[in-house]
Amino acid sequence: MSFTGRLMRPIDIRIFQTYTLKMSDIKRVAESRIHSLLARFPCVTVLGARQVGKTTLIKKVLPQAPFYDMERQAEFLRAKEDPDFFLSALETPVVIDEAQKVPELFSALRVAIDQDRRAGRFLISGSGSPELLKGVTESLAGRVAVFELGGFSSEEMWELAPSPFYEIIKEKRFDDLRGLKPRTKPDQWTSACVCGSYPESFLNRKDAEHVRLWMENYFDAYIKRDVRDLFPGLNIIAYRTFLQMLAGASGEMQNASVFARSLDVSQPTVKSYWRIAEGTFLWRNLPSYTKNVVKRVTQMPRGHWRDSGLLCHLLRVRSAAELRVHPQVGGIWEGFVIEELLKGFKNRMIACDAFYYRTHNQAEIDLVLEGDFGILPIEIKWGMKTDPRRLGALRNFVKEHRAPIGLCINNAERVELLAPGVLQIPVTYL
Repeated sequence: MSFTGRLMRPIDIRIFQTYTLKMSDIKRVAESRIHSLLARFPCVTVLGARQVGKTTLIKKVLPQAPFYDMERQAEFLRAKEDPDFFLSALETPVVIDEAQKVPELFSALRVAIDQDRRAGRFLISGSGSPELLKGVTESLAGRVAVFELGGFSSEEMWELAPSPFYEIIKEKRFDDLRGLKPRTKPDQWTSACVCGSYPESFLNRKDAEHVRLWMENYFDAYIKRDVRDLFPGLNIIAYRTFLQMLAGASGEMQNASVFARSLDVSQPTVKSYWRIAEGTFLWRNLPSYTKNVVKRVTQMPRGHWRDSGLLCHLLRVRSAAELRVHPQVGGIWEGFVIEELLKGFKNRMIACDAFYYRTHNQAEIDLVLEGDFGILPIEIKWGMKTDPRRLGALRNFVKEHRAPIGLCINNAERVELLAPGVLQIPVTYL
């Protein structure tokens, strides 16, 4: 992915050069998934935050196809002036990068696809924006497959063979979870949690100053350019302060009134800030699980920062040693592991919805997944040992919802049954 014109300080060129040299060696799990989608759909859209590797990936998927970048002025103007003519003149298959810059493209794509429904004609990418999401969901409904690309997964970080964990869940072979074997070492996960999963930060994780400067540039570019362009009427100063506050609230329930009072803005404004953070892939919103519940549950949403490295940067956590003693280590780690799990399922195109669960008696479960495999409640702990007495909410949930199993993912050394229906799985086994 090119950094040209996207970051604003002298270090940008050095970062770009380092990134280009190393990124070419990384095999993205999503590459084969996108190929399979192109074989079935006329258009495939790759969504994700900036700098997660979308441009690099789509170029690898269709290396011989014409490539159009909507951040290049000439190509932007051609597409903007007459999107129907622009598309009609293209030789397909074709790749269009940063498509959200020209929202008019989506209605034109609908016409072009309806005239020729052959699979694999268009591969487009874009960062989060209301125009892109609206265009995909409305103009291209039924004509497009959407793939959300995140940062590196653990398999990509350490060039591992595919994890059996996800296929075991998919195939409902829950007893086979006890046969999982360690795949990594604990310090690998701690290091990855601090630097995050953006390719540039992970590939340079041994250079803390490089990572710090890259994160600083990334955050500044996001605020000063991306958000300003997408939301020209937004109070940038208030939104930046909101993000700083949000760093301290990662893993907690979203109380808009508290933020509104601190920022001296209205609650609807705060909620709009949350939607922007979520729509630009900085924040993950987890709705409350309310299906078939037998107890009163809290319905206030809960969320976390999607990239633990960016969160650690905002919290000034610069090393694994600092992470271990940070008062928010549990919340940082929880969000990191949740994102790893969701990337694992998404990269295999195993459909599932993610929730959190909290009763009015404050019994909590960090993550509840629901898919064709059934319902899977998961508790995430930072420590090496988890007292079974702290898993009462998980045990009760498994029993009340007749879940096949409940999981406790922590930093333990072995897979172990902690309580009836509750299995401990060390994160190094994922």
